[in-house]
Amino acid sequence: MVKINDFNPECITYSQMDMIFYARLYYRRILALTRSYMRNRYYSLGAVDVLFDRLYLESLDIGRLLQLNFGRARSETYSQYLSQFVIYLRDLISAQIEGNTEGINQNVQNLYDNINTRAAFLAAMNPYWSEAEYKTLLGTYVQGLIELANAYSSGNLNEVITIYDNLTEQTNNLGDAFAEGIYNYITSGSSIPASGPCITYEQMRRIQNIRMFWFDLMVWLRTYMIDKLLKLGNEDAVYNRIKKVIADYTNELKSIFGEKLGEDLAQYLYEYLELVDNYLNAQMAGNIDEINRIIPLLYQNAASRAALQASVNPLLSEEEWRNRLSNLQVRGIIDETTAILSGDIARSLDIFIDLLNQAESMSDYFAKTLFNYFIQIQKNQ
Repeated sequence: MVKINDFNPECITYSQMDMIFYARLYYRRILALTRSYMRNRYYSLGAVDVLFDRLYLESLDIGRLLQLNFGRARSETYSQYLSQFVIYLRDLISAQIEGNTEGINQNVQNLYDNINTRAAFLAAMNPYWSEAEYKTLLGTYVQGLIELANAYSSGNLNEVITIYDNLTEQTNNLGDAFAEGIYNYITSGSSIPASGPCITYEQMRRIQNIRMFWFDLMVWLRTYMIDKLLKLGNEDAVYNRIKKVIADYTNELKSIFGEKLGEDLAQYLYEYLELVDNYLNAQMAGNIDEINRIIPLLYQNAASRAALQASVNPLLSEEEWRNRLSNLQVRGIIDETTAILSGDIARSLDIFIDLLNQAESMSDYFAKTLFNYFIQIQKNQ
């Protein structure tokens, strides 16, 4: 009988933590692009072919990852299943827009048939993946996507926020199942424990939540910009959702660095959000003087946050963090806003994807400082 080396909750190495994070991030990126595609289809915002191509190609990444452990033939087969899924989703949206009930029912059935096939294929490829578990996980995800499509179709944007949050949690579940299955596969039969410095599962949970902040912030900021600049409505609800993203992030930091850091950082981030909103208003009004007033304040806000966080985490470089914050949350937002207002949705999508990549890089850098911070505390105890 092969041995399963489950993650040790008292000793999670950096590589194990990375494995879980990137599996989660894969599904999170797919979800963000799927929502963008749905929104652009149902509201005729343009660039739908560009978005579909991006979603199609992004969905194949996990197939390429499988090739490392399971070979080219099986990874290509699974990639075909993934590409079929995206096509069925596209066709479902088309049928719904056209009011084609038969097409809707057929493509819903196609989606469920596809996930059943994928669940069986994954279980046959890796004995540490359960067909029943994947059917449940993927089934819940598909049901959420159908509900999301229905909410967009009916114009219920408040419901979109709730459904998207539920789907986000499901991406964590899918990512965890994938990462743990890979880990058990590559360590099966081994009695050698994971080596290197390690942290507890609870510490990893905090790092993962903190790590996803920049991704979630970029996703919700784009939603806010689209809703506000293109006058889709619901921007107040999205604005409040961004506040929750900030609160969740700073609460996690409080648990590590103390109440004062969390409260001061939250104040800076709420100020940042207000500055972004004021910048959007100035852009919409064509108020150049107000735009020129706000931009230096955005950069100063980034500098203040970098100084604050570096003051409590000696492993964080204030200069590097300031530059990263300025590139992601100031220059990037300005470029994205300008593209949306000019009607170049395709260009705004390219900028958005670049911002997601920058957010991922920031999460890598910050996660390393937090991991080493926890290790340093352990050594000093």
